[in-house]
Amino acid sequence: MGGKERLIEIIKILKANNILSGLNPKKLVKIIEELGPTYIKIGQILSNRPDLIGEDYIEELSKLRKDTIPMDKNEVLKIIEEELDEEKLSLIEHIDYNPIGSASIAGVYKAVLKNQDRVVIKVQRKNIKEKMTTDIRVLKKAVKVLHLNDIIHNVVSIEEVLDELLNNSYEEMNFLKEADNIIEFAEINKDINYIKVPKVYRNLSTEKVLVMEYIDGINIYDKNKLLKEGYDLVEIGNKLANNYLYQALDGAFFHADPHPDNIFIKEGKIVFLDFGMMGRLNNKNRDLLNKTVYSIINEDIKGVEKNLLTLGTPRGKIDHYKLREELNNILNNYKDTPLEDINISSFIKDVMRLLITYKISLPKDITMLIRGIIVIEGTLEIISPQINLISVIKNRASKEEISNIFNKKNINKDAYKLLKNTKHLLEIPEDIHNALTELNNGETKLNVEISDSSKQIDRLEKMVHRIVVCALDVAFIIGASLIARGEVINSEQKFLFYLYVILATIFTIWLFIKMYIDKLNRKK
Repeated sequence: MGGKERLIEIIKILKANNILSGLNPKKLVKIIEELGPTYIKIGQILSNRPDLIGEDYIEELSKLRKDTIPMDKNEVLKIIEEELDEEKLSLIEHIDYNPIGSASIAGVYKAVLKNQDRVVIKVQRKNIKEKMTTDIRVLKKAVKVLHLNDIIHNVVSIEEVLDELLNNSYEEMNFLKEADNIIEFAEINKDINYIKVPKVYRNLSTEKVLVMEYIDGINIYDKNKLLKEGYDLVEIGNKLANNYLYQALDGAFFHADPHPDNIFIKEGKIVFLDFGMMGRLNNKNRDLLNKTVYSIINEDIKGVEKNLLTLGTPRGKIDHYKLREELNNILNNYKDTPLEDINISSFIKDVMRLLITYKISLPKDITMLIRGIIVIEGTLEIISPQINLISVIKNRASKEEISNIFNKKNINKDAYKLLKNTKHLLEIPEDIHNALTELNNGETKLNVEISDSSKQIDRLEKMVHRIVVCALDVAFIIGASLIARGEVINSEQKFLFYLYVILATIFTIWLFIKMYIDKLNRKK
């Protein structure tokens, strides 16, 4: 279907649902489902943005995760037969065509293999890639025609968001990539005995069909069933929080869509499902993220600003003083709140709004992690409100700091820094000599960043003047000392000696007077 035909189809759906008479949450969800996978995916994203839409809409949009219209049985069978050859098909004994999950991109069906393994088969919807590509193309044209980027003042590029949505969807549509994700996730978490990862049957999987182990556990949201089975919800919450931080900050490979439908409890273990959307942090971003967390905990505003600006990409001139002031205001808002009562979602939203105001964009994987953390905290609030993610983060940071202090590699690094700094200290006299020589030759330059304040400029000028006078004072004192050390002093040298002493005395007195005046002014 071409762009023109798709546009006509969209208009028909909007007319059929009487869009002009108004919109409510249920009607919006119905329209989105009829519009198809692209709009369902957008609806799913909006369901995680309480800062943009109301709670009533969020509640309905959340249903898009599990109540999407399922595929016809014959269509499912045809796709499986097209993807698997006869040899692979012969390994499947039975398929239940009543879906246990129906999402925007695929449906999930229980099956049994010839060897009696119970599995699930994830089947991609027909022509989904082509449909989403066409939809995004139509939406991008609408953005240009309606000048939507101009309306929101370039805070975010809608076209870039749509491109990112499409690229992410392309990755989700490659089930071989998802199979690799599951295998890698299992390897990273292999030493954590309370995490279970489904087995992947890669020999039976293709780009459009994924076969993996069936998990018949208890959904993490089913508190009553978990309690009936004797589970400790506080223990589950604590393990979930710690593991999610481990995924991001240790494994650097995390589940980017950890909503409750993707988390089960089986035989005392936490099971993550649906690995189509994963995030990965490179060493630089992981290090910066850790530093940002430490700076926030230690109320180091300059550190927070520095790390955020290094982590993100400013799209304009930054007023550093104002940015630090607003960051300080955000931290102060939570300063008197007990740690266990701080809502990390609210805190993150405050910081994100500030970044949007200053047009600082974060890397995609960082925003995916932020979204994941917000979803995890929402899950904790339901199943184990005693567990606070901020507390878990702080405990982790404290343990890591202690570990780093006694880390052999860091001890060696700190020893090297100490030796290096000692060497620099010994080089100071030589540096002063070089500076004086350059000053005398007119080669010294001062590179200073200042705000647009005339007072700051005046202060800088006075400081430079005093540095010059101080340097000359030192030069005259050194000159007089060198002449005095000579065994025989002729009349010319004697004249220079007295001249240097007089000038040095005048400059020294002048400097002390200026210092005393400055002190009096500060007291005023």
